[in-house]
Amino acid sequence: MGVFEAISAALGAVMPPTLILASIYFAVRLRFFYMLHPIKMLSLMAKRRGDGISPFRAASMALAGTLGVGNITGVCAAIASGGAGAVFWMWVSAAAAMSVKYAETALAVIYRQRGDAPGERWYGGAPYYIADGLPVGRRAAHGLGAFFAVLCVFNSFTVGGVLQVNAAADSASELLSVPPLAVGIVLAVLTAVAVTGGARRISGVTVYLIPAVSALYIFMCAAVIVICRDSLPEVIGRIFTDAFSFRAASGGVGGYMIASAIRYGVVRGVITNEAGAGTSPTAHACAEAYSPEAQGCLGIFEVFADTIVICTLTALAVLSAGGGALISAGDAMSTATASFSSVLGGWAEPALAVSVFVFVLATLLSQHYYARVALRFLGGGRAAEASFTAAYIIMVLFGSVMAPPAVWLASDITVGVMTTVNVLCLFMMRRQVLPPRGMTFRGK
Repeated sequence: MGVFEAISAALGAVMPPTLILASIYFAVRLRFFYMLHPIKMLSLMAKRRGDGISPFRAASMALAGTLGVGNITGVCAAIASGGAGAVFWMWVSAAAAMSVKYAETALAVIYRQRGDAPGERWYGGAPYYIADGLPVGRRAAHGLGAFFAVLCVFNSFTVGGVLQVNAAADSASELLSVPPLAVGIVLAVLTAVAVTGGARRISGVTVYLIPAVSALYIFMCAAVIVICRDSLPEVIGRIFTDAFSFRAASGGVGGYMIASAIRYGVVRGVITNEAGAGTSPTAHACAEAYSPEAQGCLGIFEVFADTIVICTLTALAVLSAGGGALISAGDAMSTATASFSSVLGGWAEPALAVSVFVFVLATLLSQHYYARVALRFLGGGRAAEASFTAAYIIMVLFGSVMAPPAVWLASDITVGVMTTVNVLCLFMMRRQVLPPRGMTFRGK
C-alpha cells in the first residue's frame, strides 16, 4: 500500500464516525424537526426575500454541483469496492448528514458577504464562516479558512472536474462513438460561455437543466426496476445482509467486509451529496433567503433528492439488472451502461449519454463558481479568477482523455480532509445552529 492509499484508508476510517456522530448531535439539537414537521418545512422552503437569486435557484445550483458522476459511477464504484452493503451505508450517511447539511447551509447564509459583481448580491461559503465564526483566535480561524479555500479549488479540479468530464467522455465514446476529446471541447466551450455570467447565469442554466435531466434519468431507473421487479426482493435483501455480513471464512474477513462497506458507502455518499464537505454552502450563500434556517431546509432537500432518491434508484437498477456481480471499480460507467441497455434496449444508451453529459455540464458550472468564491477569499482579484478559469477549461479538455483511478484516490483524500475539517468546525460553532422558529423550542 502506497502513501496516498494509506492516507485514503485512514481518512476512510476517521471520516464516517466523525460525520455520523456530528450528524446525530445536530439532529438531536434540532429536535428532528425535519422529520416531525415536514409540511411546515416544505412551506418554509418556498419563501424568499428580495429580488436577487431565489432560494430555489441557489438550491438548483447546489444540486447541479452534487448530481453527476457520483450518482452513476460513484454508486457503481461504491458497490464494487464495498459490496451491495455500501448502498445501506449511503442511506445511513444521507439520513444522518441531513442535519449537518442544514447546519453548514444556515451558517453560510449567516456569514455571507455582500457582493459587488454584476448579478451577485451575496457570496460566501465554508471558508467565510470558518474564518469569521470559529471561536478561536482570528489568525488561526482565518488560516484554517484559507486552507479550506485551497481545498475547494483543488476539489473543483478533481471531484468537480476531471471525474465529471471523464465520465461524460467515456459515456459518449462508448455509446455514441464520439471521440472523447470532442466531448471535452464541447464541454469546455459551453462552460466558458456560461461561467462569464457569474452566479445568476449559472443558477439560471441549472434551474432548467437539473429538473429535466433528473426526470429522464429517474424514468430510466424506474423502468429498469419495474421490468426486473422479480429480482428486487433479493437485491434489497443483499443490501441489508451484505452491510452486516459475517459469512466470510473468518471473523477477520467478515469484519473487513463491514468496514469496507461502511467506508465506501459513506465516502462515496459524501461525494454524491456533498453533505458535510463544505462545498455546496457556497451556492446557498448567494440566495435571497427568507432566513438562514429556511435555506438550511433546502439543504436538507438537496441531500434527500441526491442520495435517497437518485443514488438509490441507480443502485437498485444496476443490481436488479444483474450488473452488480460484474461491477469493476475502474470501469463503473461501462457497468452502468450495460445494466441499462441490457434491460431497456438500444435507446437507453444515447439517453444515458445525454443524461450524463447534462449532469456533467451543470456540475462543471457549479464547481467553477465554488472555486471562484474560494479564490476571492484567498485575495485573488480579476486576474487570478481569469487565470483559474483558463486552467479550469484546460482541465476540462485534459479530463476527457485521462484515466480516472488515480483521480478517484485524490478525490477520496480531498473530500475526506474537507469533510473532517468542516464537520469539526461546525461542531465548534454548534450554538449558532438553531431550528426554524415555530417548529420546536429554540433553546441555547
